[in-house]
Amino acid sequence: MSEELKAVEANNPGFDTGEVNARGIAVFLVATVVLLVVVIGAVTFYFNSVQEEQVYEKVLVPVSEDLRNVRAREDSELGSYRYIDRARGAVGLPIGRAMELLAKEAAEGRLPYPTVNTPVKKDPVAVVQTAAVK
Repeated sequence: MSEELKAVEANNPGFDTGEVNARGIAVFLVATVVLLVVVIGAVTFYFNSVQEEQVYEKVLVPVSEDLRNVRAREDSELGSYRYIDRARGAVGLPIGRAMELLAKEAAEGRLPYPTVNTPVKKDPVAVVQTAAVK
């Protein structure tokens, strides 16, 4: 081999002997973390928007035929007169009329149940006996 070639080989050990570019590595690391956070945020936002759309389409929008039938039956029962038991003379009233009658009876003080708060009477002897039994 020639002298020049031997001199080049002696000065070149076969790998990079220079300093590591720490600033470049740090910038790459920060950029990677920021990109990862942005991607996770975008995927989360997309998932939530698709989920809300699916819930809206499958749960909130469609009204099934069964639900319409139930609501129609409830409306007819709540808004019409009918016999509940003819033998006893029990009649169903429309809900609006029933509320009017109840409000009128309450204003006149004719409700069939007490509406005034009454204090509970405590018998001290009964309380002691009950506590002793336990």
